[in-house]
Amino acid sequence: MIPLLRSDKLSPSGQRAVFSSLFTNSFTIGAAVLAHSIRRVGVNATLVLLHLDEGLSPKALCITQAAGWTNHPVSLLPPPHDGKGVDWRFVEAFTKLKIWSVGEELGIDSGVFLDADTLVLRDFDEFFSIQWEFGAVPDVYRDERKFASTFNTGVMAFRPSKHTLEDMKDKIETAVYPPNEGDQSFLNMYFGSKAVRLPYAYNANMAIKERSLEVWAELKDTMRILHYTAIKPFWDKSVPKHKLFTPEQVREINDVRAGKDGGIYREEVGWWRENFEDLMQEKGAAIRGCYS
Repeated sequence: MIPLLRSDKLSPSGQRAVFSSLFTNSFTIGAAVLAHSIRRVGVNATLVLLHLDEGLSPKALCITQAAGWTNHPVSLLPPPHDGKGVDWRFVEAFTKLKIWSVGEELGIDSGVFLDADTLVLRDFDEFFSIQWEFGAVPDVYRDERKFASTFNTGVMAFRPSKHTLEDMKDKIETAVYPPNEGDQSFLNMYFGSKAVRLPYAYNANMAIKERSLEVWAELKDTMRILHYTAIKPFWDKSVPKHKLFTPEQVREINDVRAGKDGGIYREEVGWWRENFEDLMQEKGAAIRGCYS
């Protein structure tokens, strides 16, 4: 049984970590910019990037390390039922659940998980201090589901525990949940009654802007983490996932994304570009060296 509340007090900074995962070369620059944005605002935590043992190219791993991640290889956690009913985009996503065991192995007491398509805009050190075992932000969709009661797993606050992962693995094949959204569907079932719902500022899903310009405008003053759900400012879905984009290609993609959907997200795409250019100015030599 996973408890509702943490039994101990707040963790020291040395036992905090921000986790992300990278299972495709094409998201490498996104992960690199995420790491830079975390450091840029002064978040006080270790950065740990989960990746499959043989899933990324040496060049991609060189880039993520240069950007500030500690690369941590893990084996695949297979999707339930041999992947039947799981969207192809989420076949590898169940491996994200290993943050619970990896965190304990590394001596981490408080963890925050961020998808590689997020960008940190403000310090979120308070995120490590929530008293609950698990916290996430309610999801927002571009379709008829709109503002949902379920949560989005692109941003999560959690307490690492090998026991929790083993309990998840015991339930992942037999529990009843829609498999189409991968780990997100499972975690909504697993933590559904115990997860604390956090403010949108901690996972500012771009779909909010389409639903309510007023809410989005209010969020901008407090937004900690922006989630590029509607548009990826660094990625072109027409390109094979094993492709590693160069900085020049990323700039071209970013220019196109800024004008997508009538330019509704031009400002937010620009925020990512600003962090990208700052990263290249600070660590561009090391990153470019990874391509040789």
